[in-house]
Amino acid sequence: MKMQNPPYLRRLGVLAALFLCPFSSQANPISIPEKPLTPEITFLISFSILLEATCILFLLRRFRKPRFFILWILGLHLITYPAFLGFLWLLQDMRPALAVAFGEGLVVVIEGTLIYWICRYAPTKQNLPMASLIRCWLASLAGNACSLIAFPLLMIFYDFISRHP
Repeated sequence: MKMQNPPYLRRLGVLAALFLCPFSSQANPISIPEKPLTPEITFLISFSILLEATCILFLLRRFRKPRFFILWILGLHLITYPAFLGFLWLLQDMRPALAVAFGEGLVVVIEGTLIYWICRYAPTKQNLPMASLIRCWLASLAGNACSLIAFPLLMIFYDFISRHP
């Protein structure tokens, strides 16, 4: 007897194939012309993403989630960042600020949906209630807003420290 994968896995595979396509390699949404991508800047970006994941974890603390949930959230960026880049490439004729806003909105919806699926289908031993899809979208929105606010502040802090040894 042949075993079949659950239908949500097939849909997730199609979604991943759509967003990991070659379009994403032709877009560059973050351009900091006066600063090259140094290890310090990479650390600040990573810290912003970690802050986003921590914010999502904090907002969903009273709901069922798998072990190592923060690692699941960090792993989502392997899907959502290429999706964001691909979407920006498709909207390259649009104003950059509007294209980035649409791209971030798409990331919030995709991340929120993936967080909902992770909380729903990943094995867990918790007997807590399930988070709703709307709550996962709102947690993703808050996490992205936290990351969006934190990165420029961290850049200012880094510039201040590097100028005043």
